[in-house]
Amino acid sequence: MTECQVEAEEAALARPSGEHIIAFLSDNPAFEGIGTVKARRLWDTFGERLYELLDAADEGALSAALTVEIAQRLVLAWSLQGVSRTLQWLQAQGFEARVGRKVLTFFGGDAAQRIEEDPYRLLSFCAGWKEVDRLAVAQFGVEPDDPRRLQGAAEEACYRLFAEGHTAMLSADLLDRIGPLLGKPPQGVRWRDQLSAVLSAGLSNGSFVKGYHGLQPLGAMVMERQIAQTVHERLARKLTPLLPPDSVDQLIAEVRAVDGIELNDEQRAAIHAAARHEFLCITGGAGVGKTTVLRALYRLYDRAGLRVVQVALAGRAAKRMQEATGRSAATIASFLRSYDEAPLDGPAVLVIDEASMVDVISMSRICAGLPRHVRLVLVGDPHQLMPVGPGLVLHALSGVPGVPGIELRTVKRYGGSIAAAATDIRAGRWPSFAEDETAEVAFLPCAPELIGGTVVELLALDRGNSQVLGAVRNGPAGTKNLNALCQERFTAGAAEVKCWNVEFDCEECVGLRLGDTVLCTRNLWSLGLQNGSLGTVVEVEDTPCVLHDDAGQETSLGLAWVEWDDGQRRPLTVDMLEDIELGYAVTVHKAQGSQWKRVIVPVTGSKLLDRTLLYTALTRAQTQVLLVGDVDAARAATLAPPRAASRHIALDLHLAALMRASVGGSCD
Repeated sequence: MTECQVEAEEAALARPSGEHIIAFLSDNPAFEGIGTVKARRLWDTFGERLYELLDAADEGALSAALTVEIAQRLVLAWSLQGVSRTLQWLQAQGFEARVGRKVLTFFGGDAAQRIEEDPYRLLSFCAGWKEVDRLAVAQFGVEPDDPRRLQGAAEEACYRLFAEGHTAMLSADLLDRIGPLLGKPPQGVRWRDQLSAVLSAGLSNGSFVKGYHGLQPLGAMVMERQIAQTVHERLARKLTPLLPPDSVDQLIAEVRAVDGIELNDEQRAAIHAAARHEFLCITGGAGVGKTTVLRALYRLYDRAGLRVVQVALAGRAAKRMQEATGRSAATIASFLRSYDEAPLDGPAVLVIDEASMVDVISMSRICAGLPRHVRLVLVGDPHQLMPVGPGLVLHALSGVPGVPGIELRTVKRYGGSIAAAATDIRAGRWPSFAEDETAEVAFLPCAPELIGGTVVELLALDRGNSQVLGAVRNGPAGTKNLNALCQERFTAGAAEVKCWNVEFDCEECVGLRLGDTVLCTRNLWSLGLQNGSLGTVVEVEDTPCVLHDDAGQETSLGLAWVEWDDGQRRPLTVDMLEDIELGYAVTVHKAQGSQWKRVIVPVTGSKLLDRTLLYTALTRAQTQVLLVGDVDAARAATLAPPRAASRHIALDLHLAALMRASVGGSCD
């Protein structure tokens, strides 16, 4: 017997009628108190008008066929089902249910009227331009040069630029984006003539504003101003240093005597700067001793009576920060959730590690709730990967004249060929690579169709000490394909992890086998795992075992056991399956901040490939780096400016303007 199965990611109720709505109301447990008799009475009484009464929550009219109490429960349950006229209408026009629900939540009962007034309002709810434009033209007869359509195109262009990472744009850039959205103009119409009025209208209604770098979407401007204001407040105040210079020198001597660490001139300068300034950027490449500086800084803050709060964007980075400093650390997301629960009262300093990856959305949320008395330290490497989200923070702030910043340049963690190649790539110079797989740093040219097999065989030479780092997830050199090839090579025929499929009443494989390397893709704090944690499946249960908590209560079923990179052996449960995948190959973004003895990097042409990605990948290795694939693509990416340089932002300009306008804006 052959069956076709549809796996629905999202389901929405289509409008029922007649016998269908009778069955829907009587069979659905959400409509408590409505059986077949009452449901049929409603249909017999109101017919098609029943939908209008339910959508309007007209309890009074419905009470003609029901008791008041049951009528109240009915309209409440109906509203929770999301079966409204507007939602049905939007779905009938091809919009996803999530868009319809957002529209209803925002506009409420006025949703239909507001969309009819201007269909392009749907763009604000993540609806696609093609769908919205088609609806506006076909359903509402909007003409090609209708001001609403022109303004909608400008709004869509802003959204797209923001999604690409820009927080500011030149007027010419915006106009270049609008034209393709509008398509061919009507006879006798020139889009550029029309768009000057669009820009004026957008500036008038607040869609975007004129800034220091052309135009800015209003939201982007507000976020960057929030960040700039937070930094400026800390630069403008003239406070007594936490400790006098001679006391700081004494503390540095203690670091040498107690910890046996000799701080270099750059590191000592960072300690002195932290004592003088409420805001500080500490930058530097891989292996220059940023963590060493943090440990010394914390001695300073402890001595001065400041509470130290450590955060990082990713869970794995926060965990590494905690392990390196011996102090608690949190993700930015969990820190923001704790604002209301545990406000930063009293003297404190917030330290943000891997700050090059923090975008303006996250940083503005931090700044919005950060008390004015809390000091702020950003630590990171602007030559590593830029934020996945929009804007640039560390890159922008560390480049503003007058902003206190110390760059650490002396490499301590690694040296030799890896250091030389990384330094060249960081500076935009193409290194001289060996083509020998035994060399410390090598580039092995390879055709795209052969990359996967080559990477797998290189991994097999020293699997226990190696990690594959890719630029992308999809394609021949993507982590998905590489993981599948690695599993086929290393664990084919091994015991499979299985769970019970209730629907088909049988066991099914979950895609993991004994000996597989696995990756955690979400922060599972209660289990001690973070997004990016790696482990190995070391045991597979023949029959799922019942797990219990400390009180002896049954909690879940264990399918297998995984030894994670923190040395802990933990059960793999059914609840975890959505957050665990193969981890032979991971993206460079997941690897930022990690280290392995040996790193293998597949390289193909990609919009994500630039010098920062190659530099980050190289500096994850301690003893050997092997690049495999397209040498020409790697060379071109290295010689070209980093992708961060193409982002148009205005954060640095906002801060510089505040500093110029402030009497105390000059910082030593």
